[in-house]
Amino acid sequence: MPLAIGVFFYFSTPPEHPIPNVTTAGMSVPVAEGSYCWKGLLSAECVDKVFTDPIDMGKQYEPTEVAPNQKISVRFGQAPAQEMKIEQWVEDGYVREIDFKRSEVMAPIEKGVYVYYITAQWKEGDGNYAFSIEVK
Repeated sequence: MPLAIGVFFYFSTPPEHPIPNVTTAGMSVPVAEGSYCWKGLLSAECVDKVFTDPIDMGKQYEPTEVAPNQKISVRFGQAPAQEMKIEQWVEDGYVREIDFKRSEVMAPIEKGVYVYYITAQWKEGDGNYAFSIEVK
């Protein structure tokens, strides 16, 4: 009987979707999770989280202080994304796509607060995420 309950719980539990691990200079950077859809072996789940824009999403956590041109690592651990896009947003609405190489982005040289908006896709689903930094 305990085995049957365990099997039922395993297959009825919503599947786990990846959340990026963002680090810089040995520090963890908090990541806000947006909407996502993910399907597992026998179940699927879509969760909608409403934000006015990526800047609003990035404001869920205080910006992490970084130095100009500091490396920021963005990794999805054991479930690397098949497709991933990163955009840099600033308060005045300016957006630019970031050249993403070797799972790293470089902080800007100019001082200020920046929000990085990530969209990622896997064969099991997709998701979007945001984190913010302040270049000092």
